[in-house]
Amino acid sequence: MGHLRALFNVAGHSLRFRLGGVLLTVVSVALSVFVLLAVEHVRQEARTGFASSVSGVDLIVGARTGEINLLLLSVFRIGNATSNISPEAVDALAGQANIEWIVPVSLGDSHRGFRVVGTTVDYFERYQYGRSQSLQFSAGRAFAAAEDIVLGSEVARQLRYRIGNPIVLSHGVADESFHQHDQQPFAVSGILAPTGTPIDNALFASLQAIDAIHDDGAREPGQDEEGHHDAEAHDHGHNDAPEGDHTAEEHGHDAKVHTDEQQHHTEDHEHEHEHDEDHADAAANENGAEEDHPADDHHAHDQPDASHQEVKEGSHHAAHRAQPDGHDHDDEHPHTGVSRPVTALLVGVNSPFASLRVQRWINEYTGEPLLAILPGVALAQLWELVGTVEDTLRGISLLVFVSALFGMVAMLLASMRERGREIGILRSIGAPSLFILGLLVVEALLIVTLGIITAIAALLVGIALVNNTLAHETGMSLSMQVFYPSSMTALGLIYLTTLLLSLVPAWRAYRISTAVGAGSGQV
Repeated sequence: MGHLRALFNVAGHSLRFRLGGVLLTVVSVALSVFVLLAVEHVRQEARTGFASSVSGVDLIVGARTGEINLLLLSVFRIGNATSNISPEAVDALAGQANIEWIVPVSLGDSHRGFRVVGTTVDYFERYQYGRSQSLQFSAGRAFAAAEDIVLGSEVARQLRYRIGNPIVLSHGVADESFHQHDQQPFAVSGILAPTGTPIDNALFASLQAIDAIHDDGAREPGQDEEGHHDAEAHDHGHNDAPEGDHTAEEHGHDAKVHTDEQQHHTEDHEHEHEHDEDHADAAANENGAEEDHPADDHHAHDQPDASHQEVKEGSHHAAHRAQPDGHDHDDEHPHTGVSRPVTALLVGVNSPFASLRVQRWINEYTGEPLLAILPGVALAQLWELVGTVEDTLRGISLLVFVSALFGMVAMLLASMRERGREIGILRSIGAPSLFILGLLVVEALLIVTLGIITAIAALLVGIALVNNTLAHETGMSLSMQVFYPSSMTALGLIYLTTLLLSLVPAWRAYRISTAVGAGSGQV
């Protein structure tokens, strides 16, 4: 024990004597170990975080696209939807016998860079993460009214929101948006407890509220939304009607056509004389229509013919869909709460064996192109896809570390010539040759240990610095636990490699010490 203590004391003094070169070597080793541990830590955290982000969901359904794309969009809110699921498809899926529950997800809006999820209150009951952990509220409650909105923990923390704070949503997902839905502000009704998943990084509103802000926004000038065109069709009543019917209604019944008389008065006055003959023809056409439909005589001024009636009815229903509450009471499906297209569906089935059967039915659905994925299978495909990248990064980090070790060995070998006198003094005071050999090995292990300690400290500091940004961008964060079985194995291999490579300069020092000892009669 005394010899071992003396060995470390001598090695420490020797390193301090050559402090400049030793510090450079420590930094080189620290950088290589930092890269190695960081790659392994990010790999483990990514796998753990992705796997724990959703559980208890049997199927995820969306428009037909790649399985990984659908997973990233619906669960991690990464990417943008290329198409949506129609309410008819949702209703058809809800009618399947093996479906136990359906939770719709609608994306497309944001608030200060955070995604907004339109869904139903079932989302907070059905969605699970980690080991089947349910979502909990740290404050408030789920949305109950159209103006209520629920915040993830990171959203509330970073934006410093409290219950009751007003929030205005933006169209799109950019940090800065030129289209604010300020016609219908929301109020914070609840804040979710931290989960360490993308849930922390999102806002949640009811589907009806999301529909309402888009319907109201559709009336704004310059907007191209469907509700805008439908409402416009309701006002004019004949956008798609045949030309003859259009003329008859326009000039035969001014009171019906001109819903806004003050706006169109000048134009009608200019054309009044020009269309006298058309007016007479329209009246004749109207009389003909009345003769054909005597039972509807009292409605003849509203219904010139059957085709126009269909247009009127379509316009009426389209305008009804564009009401400010965004709620179509006639078309909404009672079991799902879906009245407009949604981005994705989270689906639960009543039996594990039914998952594949329901998945096949959805993928073969002929009403529109749909895709159903199993979350676990999609994650496995994701890891298979990025596995090559992971292996490449690990290989690069190992090469960097080995190159740093070779640099350390080169430094120790270069110091042998100037350390001849040091070895001679040690031999003169009775140090055996094995002590000199052990001295070089201990010096190499001390340099690597200092490099590992420095790398771990730098890694912890780096995690603390990037966690806020990472949580804002992905909703996930890195834990401060940097030691995994794989990382411990890597550290063991580091020490083993160091031990083997340090034998090269140690053997050189041993030979020098035996030569010095032979000259002085020592072994």
